[in-house]
Amino acid sequence: MASVESIDENLLRFEGFTIDLQRRGLYRGVERIHLTPIPFNVLTFLVKKRGFVVSKQELLDAIWGERRDENTVEQTIRQIRLALSDEKEQHHFIRTIPGVGYSFVAEIEGDKVAQLERISAVGTRETSAGAPRSRPRALWVIGPMAIASVLAVSSLLLGILILRRITPGLTVANPVRITRSQAHILSPLLSDGAHIFYIRYENGKYSVAAVPAGGGESVVVVTGITNPELCDLAPDGETMLLRDLVHSRDEGEPLYVQPKTGPVQKVGDILAYDAAWYPDAKRIIYSADGVVYVTDIGGKSRKQLFSVPGNPFWFRWSPDGERLRFTVIDKTNESTSIWEVAADGKEPHRLFPDLHYHLCCGSWTPDGEYFLFQVRVENAFQIWAQRDRRSYLLSVRSQPFQLISGAMNYRGPLAIKNRKKLYVRAEAPRGEIERYDSKVDEFIPVLPSISARMLAYSQDTKWIAYTSLADNQLWRCRADGAECLQLTQNFKNTVMPRWSPNGRTIAFMGLGFTGKWGVYSISGNGGTGHLLSGGDEAKGYPDWSPDGQRLVFSDVPPVSEAQGIYVLDLRSNKAVMLPASAGYSFPRWSPDGRFLVALHSGDLHLHLFDFSTGKWRPLSAAPAAYPNWSHDGRYVYFRLDTSDSTAIFRVVVPTGAVEKVASLAAVDRGPFFMGDWIGLGPDDSPLAVRNSTIENIYAWDLSRK
Repeated sequence: MASVESIDENLLRFEGFTIDLQRRGLYRGVERIHLTPIPFNVLTFLVKKRGFVVSKQELLDAIWGERRDENTVEQTIRQIRLALSDEKEQHHFIRTIPGVGYSFVAEIEGDKVAQLERISAVGTRETSAGAPRSRPRALWVIGPMAIASVLAVSSLLLGILILRRITPGLTVANPVRITRSQAHILSPLLSDGAHIFYIRYENGKYSVAAVPAGGGESVVVVTGITNPELCDLAPDGETMLLRDLVHSRDEGEPLYVQPKTGPVQKVGDILAYDAAWYPDAKRIIYSADGVVYVTDIGGKSRKQLFSVPGNPFWFRWSPDGERLRFTVIDKTNESTSIWEVAADGKEPHRLFPDLHYHLCCGSWTPDGEYFLFQVRVENAFQIWAQRDRRSYLLSVRSQPFQLISGAMNYRGPLAIKNRKKLYVRAEAPRGEIERYDSKVDEFIPVLPSISARMLAYSQDTKWIAYTSLADNQLWRCRADGAECLQLTQNFKNTVMPRWSPNGRTIAFMGLGFTGKWGVYSISGNGGTGHLLSGGDEAKGYPDWSPDGQRLVFSDVPPVSEAQGIYVLDLRSNKAVMLPASAGYSFPRWSPDGRFLVALHSGDLHLHLFDFSTGKWRPLSAAPAAYPNWSHDGRYVYFRLDTSDSTAIFRVVVPTGAVEKVASLAAVDRGPFFMGDWIGLGPDDSPLAVRNSTIENIYAWDLSRK
């Protein structure tokens, strides 16, 4: 390891910056730069290991000394780069080594090992230049056979060098917006060469649309089913493979074949999670419950090919038809990975195991030279690529490299024949929280300047806590949108915030980048979040008792089985299961503390638990979502948990009479997670999130170096 010595052993200097180990500060000249203790320790650790690659696990062990996920390291590196003004694509101080870790690469004053390396390199060049030349005839003393051996070994070494140092060789430039409408665009993108086909989502309904590959107006493609989802397009571009979304995109749904001309045909009684054509367009590959099958167009004959641990989707054949790549989503934590299998279904295996990100939705360039795919880095979606050329003599596979990234999210890459273009779906997620005004019978914005998924008011109505759609983190602001503070950093998602009765603490449901859903608490003034739930199953939907001494939460179906509802005593830190609560989730405590309302996981009907009797009883017979008590405890507000739900209702407690409160027909439901959320304002006016995400298809010039 390179030792770091400077004029003062307590000072580490590099390119205008100084780390003062004694005063524990980072300085630019004489100006002290704000850096909290953990990022300071990480920076010092990396500087002392200049030139070496330090893995995330090594940093976790050295700095934190406790169990944390790798996203903690990524967030800390971002803080350091911000302090060093090192946020460009080509990092000058701390380089990211994909799938491995980080390396500090800037030159350090007084690094004698680095100086010796430079002197040694110069000395080597001088010695080589000044050495006397050997006589040509000395070569022939070795003999022809030896020369042949040397050449063979040299060729082998050259081949290895090529494989190890193959350059990416693929670049993009000049992005051009292809679509012109504001309708919501969903993946996948598919093409017949002349048009780009995609899924459009509007007012709770799905449709298939097409736009010219060169850009222009989109048109709706007429299909024979009511709620179509585009799965694949036949190689000749003439026939679509569709699912009819009777329930949702996350369930097995009926499969259909839609010719360009002629009626739609149902593929037997198959319920598919996703599907794709075989290269010959005579067979169909589809998935159901983690198993991948092959069937004929009529769905009469079906054969199991292979199975994987999760739900496989986004099937893409290599141009030569020898390999199939697809994405697998882990049902327990919603992580995604890319897999590959041979055409005969043998040896399915995960690709890119060293990339510790969520990988999804890949496709080949038409010549099979590159594989393009979607990567989630922290809370941003990027497009990456890997050179993956196979030939009889030499196969070339480069390290994956970043191709497109920026302020927007980029998804679902598609490169098509006869066009040197890369098509990508770009989105800027945005949600506006709106309040129902009964006087004018419409929803009006609450905080137009904030893009939020959901929010919660403190009991004194002075503060709000919300989940930001920009970064999926938990934020706190005054009720008028002032004095905003980011509370969390290390989560893939944070939802369902609830203020404690005293207004000091926020309980929320959090999902780590490598973990599962859990119940956490954090101070409304910021600080460290604390995990409150335990066990192997996902937990969520927290709520406070009226006195603030207890917290109630549940399992998170369908991610985890609804084993019961848990009551955590915050004084003793002990949790007990509520009697006869198996099968219930999403508990909400009544304002007077007498009841709990919860959803039954089987039918999603509302049930009431009476603490005085210790018994449950039905409250309503409609499938409900997002139950909320009115502040006087007389009603429970909810929305119907159906794909066509367009209203907010309330049920009278204890009679069970159901009343319609507000229509949601004019509030566009978001395609993002929990985009159908509803809540209540301080005056019991219903709240909803309106989708205002900006989505478009862009085309980049695609070229080779």
